[in-house]
Amino acid sequence: MPTSLEAEAAEQRRWRLRPPWSNKNFPDRLVANEFLPTDRQLAEQSAALRKIIDFAAHQVPYYRDLFRSLGITATAIQQPSDLAILPHLTKTAFKEYRAELRARTLPPGHIHRGKTITSGSTGKPAHVEQTHLYWRMFAWLKQREFRWFRFDPNGRLAIIRYLGTPKRADTDPTTDTGMRCIDAWPSVGSCFATGPAFLHNVASPVEQQIEWLAGLDPDYLMTESGNLENLALGYQHCRPPGRLKGIEAIANLLTPVMRRRAEKTFGLPIHQNYGLNEIGIVACRCPEGGRYHVNSELCVTEVVDQEGRPAAPGQTGRLLVTGLTNYAMPLVRYDTDDLVEVVAGPCPCGRTLPSFGAITGRYRRIAQLPPGTYAYYLALVSALDHMPAALMRHLRQYQLHQYRDGRFELRLVTADPPPPTFMAFIDAAWQKATTPQSPTLHTIMVDRILPGPGNKVHNFTSDFADPPDDAAHPTTRPSVS
Repeated sequence: MPTSLEAEAAEQRRWRLRPPWSNKNFPDRLVANEFLPTDRQLAEQSAALRKIIDFAAHQVPYYRDLFRSLGITATAIQQPSDLAILPHLTKTAFKEYRAELRARTLPPGHIHRGKTITSGSTGKPAHVEQTHLYWRMFAWLKQREFRWFRFDPNGRLAIIRYLGTPKRADTDPTTDTGMRCIDAWPSVGSCFATGPAFLHNVASPVEQQIEWLAGLDPDYLMTESGNLENLALGYQHCRPPGRLKGIEAIANLLTPVMRRRAEKTFGLPIHQNYGLNEIGIVACRCPEGGRYHVNSELCVTEVVDQEGRPAAPGQTGRLLVTGLTNYAMPLVRYDTDDLVEVVAGPCPCGRTLPSFGAITGRYRRIAQLPPGTYAYYLALVSALDHMPAALMRHLRQYQLHQYRDGRFELRLVTADPPPPTFMAFIDAAWQKATTPQSPTLHTIMVDRILPGPGNKVHNFTSDFADPPDDAAHPTTRPSVS
């Protein structure tokens, strides 16, 4: 079902601004922007782009030198399509030239407000200088996505994610649940009146999370995609909270198989956004059309092929993002390392914001794998997807890991020892997808699978894809049984 300006404006009225923000009309402008004619969308985005490019060319040493070396001035960039004359800003280059990417001064009205830290899922984390607009835009755009998802601001929000390092050095992060209650939803609650939020550490065992959710009985749940699949497996033996009306998967890739399992288990659609700590909330997946609409007030996105040319509709390419609001450290054509699908034509939802299609993975995690590796992983996932429910009922978590010598290890967390038929099913699927010359699969039982790089839960890891220093920090803990 398509939405409309009138429907979204009516939904926006359910959200009451807190007194310090009650005279702000920006949320209403965001609603109107969602349905602007495409030429107006382009004109407004181009104006914001010209402004930050001109600033970067004069106040940011990295771009001042780049423009000089290319023999161009800031006026060469008039609209998003002109960005193609500039090289990508890779994550490696960002870390190498981070000092030169800092602005020497800030425009009037822009206030430096600390740093964000990159996730570190493709290497060591790095700091990104931010102004007050980063935090303000994050709150406004988070509310936009909750409005699209039809979350009631008065509801109880449960959040299960990484909550930081325990305050005590001798505390085990897997037993430190970090459970706490705050009187408003994070970020959004700084601007809008909301119900309470309840937080729980994603590193805690799945059974503990399920017990916590049962006692809480929230209206909404927000958790990492990998953890959502673990919860779906955990709910094979009990019912999800009866009051649950909405779920958002965050932080990492939600595959079609993971989505099907979660939606079947919870009986609810799974919502998603796409964000970067470096930029903010880049896009939100619309419930009606299933594509990701770009927050054009925040950034410009491009999708390019392996030669750096614009990818055609239907193709998958690397996503580049140019920030429009962070003058403390402008990022132009920042290579996210993520692969997304190019879509064309209007979205069935009726919104006119720029968009891209399915997110298919992280280029760095796929490109460095030996040939055929991902096919083995997909065969395993398919086997779990088609496994009879009776065989699956003991499974709580799984992770396939590839060692540098080519061996594969399947790590399983189960409530009870799985029946022999479970292992036979897995072995048959592996043999069907491989040849006698293919790597072997060894299965081990572990008592839990900890978050990996970037403190995210991954069900596939590889020594070929993960940063070299990850080997010193294994994501599993051997079973004590």
